[in-house]
Amino acid sequence: MKNEVVIGGITVGGQPSQAELASGRFQNVVNIRRPEEHGNITADALAGSDVRYASVPFTSDTVTEADIDRIRDAVAASEGAVLIH
Repeated sequence: MKNEVVIGGITVGGQPSQAELASGRFQNVVNIRRPEEHGNITADALAGSDVRYASVPFTSDTVTEADIDRIRDAVAASEGAVLIH
């Protein structure tokens, strides 16, 4: 996955591929990309899977404390490996 790094046990990176999302490596995915962004396949790729999915779309210009709280809540509720992208 492009620009992948692990911070505090959480993987952060660029848009994962279909294969990376289907690999079983992550049990929880938090997607901060806007649904209309080109190449944002995450919701469709995870539909019907056992991966816990949270969408918290924002940009550096629109991010709010509520967005950060939603990400924290999603991570806190996670069991297993977490990816934020």
